[in-house]
Amino acid sequence: MRLIGIPTQRRALEGRTFLGLLEPYLEALASQGLAYALIPPQPPEALERLLPHLDGLLLPGGPDVDPAHFGEEPEPDLGEVDPERDQSELYLARRAAEKGLPTIGVCRGIQVLNVALGGSLHQDLKAAGFPLQHAQKSPPAWGAHGHGARLKRDSPLRGLFPETFRVNSYHHQGLKALGQGLRPVAYAPDGLVEAVVLEGHPLYLGLQWHPELLRAHWPIFGLFRRA
Repeated sequence: MRLIGIPTQRRALEGRTFLGLLEPYLEALASQGLAYALIPPQPPEALERLLPHLDGLLLPGGPDVDPAHFGEEPEPDLGEVDPERDQSELYLARRAAEKGLPTIGVCRGIQVLNVALGGSLHQDLKAAGFPLQHAQKSPPAWGAHGHGARLKRDSPLRGLFPETFRVNSYHHQGLKALGQGLRPVAYAPDGLVEAVVLEGHPLYLGLQWHPELLRAHWPIFGLFRRA
């Protein structure tokens, strides 16, 4: 059984920080016959010792990526940032690209993949002029869809989805300049990039929506078995 590493999410409560992960990611991986290991933020040397034991990497959603990582100052609508998580996940994303480690990034995860390869982000999509509601109001647990998406003809997601389909959407940042080697393979109707792949990599896939919250989208995680 393939082992997929997942960086943990962090929550602050009453002055203390707790490590955790939303259950849907774990359920989605288990549904595809995959095992998982949680990875809390830690120094690069510790991550380097861990990487040889992984068959894949899943970067989950979470807070904003600090714009300092792509050479910008914070704009007024930037949300909370987590320096330790940024450092850990950006390191993992770069090494996964270099080593050919199968990788899927979800929501914040696609943004981490992009920044790790030298790309940049729109710090707030509304302020950047994107008209669609990318931060939908329906609770994630309801499984509601937000807006449409269109696949490019060479998208690895063809066969899993038709050319046009609907996605959920819980983010206010998005990809701006693409990282080196990344290619867009899906777009929202307002032109925002919804999915990317890394040329020449067996599986380096970023998704701006949350497939773990939509059971019909769980087969995406089965791509780990094919890479």
